Amino acid sequence: MIDPATNPGAAEPQDSTAEVTRRRFLGVLFGTATIVGLGALAAPLTRFAYPVIQGQVFERLKVATVSTVTAEGIRFDYQDTPSMLIQKEDKDFAAYSLVCTHLGCIVKWEAKNKDFHCPCHAGKFDENGDPIAGPPPSPLPKYKVVVEGADIFVEGLA
Repeated sequence: MIDPATNPGAAEPQDSTAEVTRRRFLGVLFGTATIVGLGALAAPLTRFAYPVIQGQVFERLKVATVSTVTAEGIRFDYQDTPSMLIQKEDKDFAAYSLVCTHLGCIVKWEAKNKDFHCPCHAGKFDENGDPIAGPPPSPLPKYKVVVEGADIFVEGLA
């Protein structure tokens, strides 16, 4: 051990049980709060950037009959996902998930405009599910539609 009496330039050893100052306490408190806050912000951003991809088994679901489909479309739930069956201008049937690809809001089919409208951030999709306005980055998920006789079935993603 260095003796400060014989070596005047040497620093005195610090006591490890030194008193915690208010400045040090607040510094540690705010530092911890900052780290926790940044972690809370980073978690959803990471989830958005790297979504979890799960394998799914798609079931066959009877949605409607040809005669029951109107211009307003038929709303249904496919594997707990709000969905819509519409008849396009070329008389073909199409079914889409109503979950917006931007932030997951539920879009609405507007029959008079022949498009889907997201009320959250003014996103719009055409009758083919493609984004035409607003922030949505990709088309609405489309389902495979099968017409057998007068019955219309949905069989998973197209």
